Amino acid sequence: MGENTSGRVVHHKRESCLSLEEFVERAPDLTAGERIAVREILESIAEGGREVSRRLALGPLHGLTGSAGQVNVQGEEVQAFDEIAQEVFSGLLGASGRVSVLVSEEREKPDVFPCPSESFLMAMDPLDGSSNLAVSGPVGSIFALYRPGEGDDDPSRAILRATRDVVCAAYVLYSVSTLMVVAFREEVRMYALDPASGRFMPLPGPVRFPDGGGQIVSINTGNYTRWERGIQSYVDTLHSRSSWSARYVGALVMDFHRNLLKGGIYIYPGDLPRGSGGGHPEGKLRLLFEAIPMAFIARAAGGLATNGQKPILDLPATHIHQRVALVVGSRELVQEFSRIAGAPEPV
Repeated sequence: MGENTSGRVVHHKRESCLSLEEFVERAPDLTAGERIAVREILESIAEGGREVSRRLALGPLHGLTGSAGQVNVQGEEVQAFDEIAQEVFSGLLGASGRVSVLVSEEREKPDVFPCPSESFLMAMDPLDGSSNLAVSGPVGSIFALYRPGEGDDDPSRAILRATRDVVCAAYVLYSVSTLMVVAFREEVRMYALDPASGRFMPLPGPVRFPDGGGQIVSINTGNYTRWERGIQSYVDTLHSRSSWSARYVGALVMDFHRNLLKGGIYIYPGDLPRGSGGGHPEGKLRLLFEAIPMAFIARAAGGLATNGQKPILDLPATHIHQRVALVVGSRELVQEFSRIAGAPEPV
């Protein structure tokens, strides 16, 4: 990549583009029936991404950028678009006939759908970072697709048992453009929504964390006094350097996406109680809906993810709304974090 005399960036080398269908066809370890099912599920996510993107663009005109006046199962204030995105995606995924069990950050219990043929289990955060909408900030939708096990009719138990067998993970980022990022075990691809055609068009790939790790750290340092000493030591070390950059939007999809493209690390540690506040020493992000999908995408892009003690993808799932700490990003930066914070170094 270079620059001409007018200052425009010129791409001297264009990497290969794969359509969504082509990407599914080259994904490893899928049977012919599973490839059809996965493709149809991803098409449903793409259709939902188009619809949510359209509604988000009109949200301010309809007064839909604030609270819905409800509290979800997490004890968090529900934003109007949380419910809109939930209904859009659950409707499309249920109608696909390919998702038998769907768990969501916005629902206490799983949704169960009839599936006449090959199907999968899914966890989703229908609208990550929705409080950003009050200031027209970026938001996203996160998905993890799990292969069902054998012999368990209870939907909650079935998806908890299946979390070690992630087939695919994806997120949709709604910002200046609407992007869909999809990962299979060893590869990540990116697609941009063309508003004219309504299609997600493939971008050059595959996508990987940049060599060298990067210099961006995404962490809310306003919680510094509530962290364990190892986390504080890491931040103190950063402040002694000149070669780092703090970037934190408060929407996991946006913070992760920036670090994926530019090189960086995202950290959301557990926090200790403050005054009469409860705190979340175990972490605040959800394992099934947020941590596992991003950990899977990070690994496929050459990165790492840990809760500070163990790799995210090795954690046992005990509850569909289980919370965890999350450290995810470039391999070099996650390993450095572990050394400085005194945590086991992930591999």
